[in-house]
Amino acid sequence: MKNGWKMKCNKVKALALSAAIVISLQAASVGEAAAPEEQLSLIAEQHAVWGSGEMFAESVRDGDLVTVTDLDGNGRLELFFIKFVRNPVPHANDKGTNEEKGRALVATVPVTIRPRGYEVSADGKQMEELSFRYPDAIIPPNLTELGEAFYKATDKTRIYKLATLNRVGELGFRLYRQSMSLQNGTVTVQTLGTEVGGYGLFSDMPTAEAIIDHCEDRFGKPVAEGAFDDYIASKFAGMKPAIVKTNWISAKQLADAAPSQDKLRAALEESWKVFRFEMKERSQKK
Repeated sequence: MKNGWKMKCNKVKALALSAAIVISLQAASVGEAAAPEEQLSLIAEQHAVWGSGEMFAESVRDGDLVTVTDLDGNGRLELFFIKFVRNPVPHANDKGTNEEKGRALVATVPVTIRPRGYEVSADGKQMEELSFRYPDAIIPPNLTELGEAFYKATDKTRIYKLATLNRVGELGFRLYRQSMSLQNGTVTVQTLGTEVGGYGLFSDMPTAEAIIDHCEDRFGKPVAEGAFDDYIASKFAGMKPAIVKTNWISAKQLADAAPSQDKLRAALEESWKVFRFEMKERSQKK
């Protein structure tokens, strides 16, 4: 595989996406929220809350990503930031030998991730900062991996399935399988299991090959690799599958637009207009 990644496991995972009829999930009535257009204007007006000071300046400097969502489906928009924290890898050089180029690829894997977020308040007059809760360990989620989701009908909660990749040491990695939900201003992230391994490098091609050594459950107990996918799937049993779409834009784009509220609102709208949370009808077996 030229100039890219390869994944090597003891088994081949075939992923098949069947055709599905997708229908929109309507949010439960939890109070009348203002129209999204009005909320986008509010977020732009509240620039001093989320877009000023040293933290936002760092987001612009570090190339942080931003998205507008309604993850909990309560009709009140959220504004999420995500920062990827990376450390150098010794002897990495994207213009050097094939092995050095492979090391440069490994260097793009973050050693940790720092998310923050805000939500339109219940009265629709201000932005309130969200809190993040990690019941087991502080493994911040890679929110850009939002894509597969579920709807828990018993309490009308939207559950998001995530995969967060962190580098460990020079050439090691841990891939955290996680679930995430947003309720009452708190983002709760649960690590369900972990795939642990390291990167192999080659002199004949500029590639970093990720090799999984073993899998663990949420408590660090080994799980057979062949049973790991089923183990993770069992955590979402009984929930209705859904698809989520987000559009991440750069913090710099917001900073550049900030002098004009109309331009800032337009930049925020660019992200929001892509957001979807849609139920996926299971395909019928013939």
